[in-house]
Amino acid sequence: MKNLNKRVLILGGYGTFGARIARMLSSEADVQLIIAGRDRFKAELCASKLPGLAEGLRLERDSINLAAQLAALHLDLLIHCAGPFQKETDYRVARACIESRTPYIDIADARRYVCDFHRLSPAAETAGITMISGASSLPALSSTVLKEIQRDLPTIRAVDIAIAPAHRIERGLATVRAGFESLGEGFPQLQDGEWRESFAGNHLRRVQLAHPVGERWLCDFDVPDLELCPRHLPRARDVRFATGLEPRLLQTGLTLCAHLARLDLPATNPRLARLGHKLADHWPGGSSHGGMLIRADGENRRGEPGALQWQILGLNGDGPWIPAAPAAAMARKLLRGAAARNGALACWQLLTLDEILAELTPYSVVTTMEPLESQSGAAPRPATAT
Repeated sequence: MKNLNKRVLILGGYGTFGARIARMLSSEADVQLIIAGRDRFKAELCASKLPGLAEGLRLERDSINLAAQLAALHLDLLIHCAGPFQKETDYRVARACIESRTPYIDIADARRYVCDFHRLSPAAETAGITMISGASSLPALSSTVLKEIQRDLPTIRAVDIAIAPAHRIERGLATVRAGFESLGEGFPQLQDGEWRESFAGNHLRRVQLAHPVGERWLCDFDVPDLELCPRHLPRARDVRFATGLEPRLLQTGLTLCAHLARLDLPATNPRLARLGHKLADHWPGGSSHGGMLIRADGENRRGEPGALQWQILGLNGDGPWIPAAPAAAMARKLLRGAAARNGALACWQLLTLDEILAELTPYSVVTTMEPLESQSGAAPRPATAT
């Protein structure tokens, strides 16, 4: 008998973000979720807690016969949450999806992984499937916000993005390890119209978000938006991104590790990353509130200088639902046949802001958009939102 339900496999589905995506998609009546990962017990436990039709399955992303396993499952969609996604050459899951003709979404936010994903497009087109990379806070959510900003500021000269996660939240080891091991790694970013070198952990600076998140100390990090913004906003002359941890002492320690790594000192090896993960969980202080800030400077339709700032705050520990929302929204579009063309592409403005925010309605998440004084000709500086 033909299965009338759409079969969606979430690889890494019991992890920090995969479990949240599964919870969001469990509201779809005609979707059968398959929670997959290397630990079958965890996968089955996660599936048992979902209200809809779901099952757990042991499936490793490094399996030699992954494509054959996917083909045998007759999937309508695979959502890849089993990161980290740090190397552009690590497209093994995506390539297995091409071979098995399985539509694909991932939540990658690594620059090279997302920005070079289009290289898989010819093979994906031949397979007749849609493949989307970066369905997370960056670049999926950030690009939809910039699209909204362009309604009032069609010309954008400078973009400043900051993410300040809450301290009192659950963290996956893969996420912490990817961030920790990238400390000190150099990358180019656009400043005053020229590409200049920075590195992960550089330029520790104060950023002010709305209450109750407040003041945070963040530093440079490499993300897809640093490359995608200039690609899609040709008049942009400054694009910056910052992220970090709280309390300030913990963030200062990470910045120190970044500078030590630049001196080729062993400050960011995998063992220390695991230690950092444990320390972060037990570090005193911090709050359960986090947020994301996007500021753009440019000109309005009358050619006058202007600036807009958008913020989203995740309160009371609900921040991790924010990066999960774009993948859930994108999955709904794919399953309903309202997706982008066949091929492989980054998740740049493939969604609307309303589609993403609709996924977050049950949670303690608030947003605001406000005009600010323009700083035309200079790199934007985040200001306090009220």
